Amino acid sequence: MNHAEAAVNTGSFRDRDGRVYHFQGRVFRGLSESALESFRQLQSKKFYSKLLESGKLIGTRELPAGENPLPDEVKNQWVGFLEHDPVPVISYPYEWTFSMLKAAASLQLHLVERAVSNGFTLKDATPYNVQFIDRKPVFIDIPSFEPLQEGEPWSGYRQFCEMFLFPLLLQVYKGCNFQPFMRASIDGVNVQAAASLFGFRDRFRKGVMSHVWLQSKLDRRYGGSSENVRSNLKSAGFNRELILVNVRKLQKLVSKLEWEASGSEWGDYTEFHNYSDEDHLRKEAFIREAVAQEKPGTVWDIGCNTGQFSRIASEGCSQVVSSDIDHVAVERVFLNPDTPKNILPLVQNVADPSPNWGWRNQERTDLQTRSKPELVLCLALIHHVVITANIPLAEFIDWLAGLTDKLVIEYVSRKDDKVKTLLRNKEDKYQDYTRESLEANLERHFIINRQQEVNNGNRTLYVCVKL
Repeated sequence: MNHAEAAVNTGSFRDRDGRVYHFQGRVFRGLSESALESFRQLQSKKFYSKLLESGKLIGTRELPAGENPLPDEVKNQWVGFLEHDPVPVISYPYEWTFSMLKAAASLQLHLVERAVSNGFTLKDATPYNVQFIDRKPVFIDIPSFEPLQEGEPWSGYRQFCEMFLFPLLLQVYKGCNFQPFMRASIDGVNVQAAASLFGFRDRFRKGVMSHVWLQSKLDRRYGGSSENVRSNLKSAGFNRELILVNVRKLQKLVSKLEWEASGSEWGDYTEFHNYSDEDHLRKEAFIREAVAQEKPGTVWDIGCNTGQFSRIASEGCSQVVSSDIDHVAVERVFLNPDTPKNILPLVQNVADPSPNWGWRNQERTDLQTRSKPELVLCLALIHHVVITANIPLAEFIDWLAGLTDKLVIEYVSRKDDKVKTLLRNKEDKYQDYTRESLEANLERHFIINRQQEVNNGNRTLYVCVKL
């Protein structure tokens, strides 16, 4: 692989005006002539400076040609380059919780309002342009800002609906987790699909009639028409005030959307875990000591539940990625005011993780491509992987060994109530699920540095370092 290929960020194939490159630990964006001119105009505006100062936009500067370290075959493709501050961990909307997507939607609308009020617009309205840094949404696609042409509508409105609003409405009104919809289509929930998912009575819920049902009707009427709707709007005197009216109505709608999360296996984990108080303190001390000894930069807490051990890990590292299959539990981690800023909570199924997909399977990448953990916490998870997800224990350990050099893993024995519950209505075909099998498989890849029994010997904690 040459330097240019190694530098390409695979998430920007569809942008004809620019492309993002990662090179030597830095983030660059090549721009076309028109995109560079738009950025220079934007840079001169006070509203842009204020948005930067508030942390709502990623730090960005135009890169002088003499400071550009990219290979010539990359530099020759573009008129100019920007340099952006790096994002600690890239995440995608199908890994977010409801409140994360809502926060990103609110930021998107705020930016559109500020832009349009100052003679600019945002040509895109995709949540992929938002990332979470210190648990706050930050907009990263600066070239999405363009001068607003008088009489033009907000071109990102439909995209906002399909990638922000419709998923939020489905979560609130239908109780459908939006993540599978977002992962099923890189372009979100199509307006016609949304219209079919909301029934007749749903039309009377806030936002459904105007943004779903009416938009689907207009789409059917004009979708295949040769009529120039944009030209007709301009001729009819469409102006920026009408854009602002629509955006402000959307802001009000989004701000009032509330999801009453329920049905969580782990929502009350801290109240219903089967440890004694003494054992729980011993487990906390074990994790704290392991993190302190290994001094990792990035920690993954796989199966984070309510994030208790993520918070402990966050004390001794720069970044924690806390993931769990349980949307409600991860939502609570995000909303908890005690969650440290360096924790990124994500909805992630270890048995069905985020894939490489999109154009040539390269537009969106799996999580381990986006984040390299120096230490992985795998606490009270292995029985779910082996028994619930039917993944052989050896396969799971092989995957962990390919993921990290340092591992803290907890074995939950067959005598434990949680394992008994999982096996209660299943034929026991899990002969590989034993402590001896776990240790043998760990020792194929790791040295077990330390171990400790808790919960009357029914659970065992291990610290492992790669051979």
